[in-house]
Amino acid sequence: MLHLLDASIESYLRGEVPLDDRVDVAYDAPDSTWSAGVTRPTVNIFAWDIRRNSTESSAGFEVVQRGNDRFHKAAPPRIDFRYLITTWTQQIRDEHELLGAILVTCLRLPVIPARYLEGRLAEVDPTPRLQVARFDDTQSSEFWSSMGGQLKAALDIIVSATVDTELLRPAGPDIREVAIGSGAPGYPGSRSGRTAALPPRGRPAAGTGTPGEPDGSAEPAAGSQ
Repeated sequence: MLHLLDASIESYLRGEVPLDDRVDVAYDAPDSTWSAGVTRPTVNIFAWDIRRNSTESSAGFEVVQRGNDRFHKAAPPRIDFRYLITTWTQQIRDEHELLGAILVTCLRLPVIPARYLEGRLAEVDPTPRLQVARFDDTQSSEFWSSMGGQLKAALDIIVSATVDTELLRPAGPDIREVAIGSGAPGYPGSRSGRTAALPPRGRPAAGTGTPGEPDGSAEPAAGSQ
């Protein structure tokens, strides 16, 4: 799934910044070993942190139909992917110009349009959303220390995306009929009630216009006379 998000972000940046074929895109850790081999203008998109988004994740289940079988599917979780974006050219001025263009793009269009989404990312809602991370001097210094101490201007981006796990659990059949009755306990003859057939899923009951609500055409239950 992460590779699909990488490709989607690259398509988004190439289409919106835009980035032409003269600019490469890399996903390696931007350490001194990697940077020593850079020979062309490059945008490095490095995923360095992945966490569950507790504020945007939903709960519950939905019913999924697969042929003649019905399944319960848990609501897919929302995950935050943290990317460090750096630019690499021969001149610092060119690096800053390119990094600034990427920043403006992320602020101008914080939701990745569907036309840039790869694979199954295009099939789930909501679509990936970008935001510039808040400054954290501790994390920043620790990160660049782990990269060999080569401090560099960088854009810290959080991409929140829905991850569809496709975990399906068998579901029972639809409820076709409902019975409502009343009576005194221990006195079967005092019971009265009625039954009503429920409409198929998504179709309003006759005469009501409200799905699942029985109308007045239901037959009285046995013993209600």
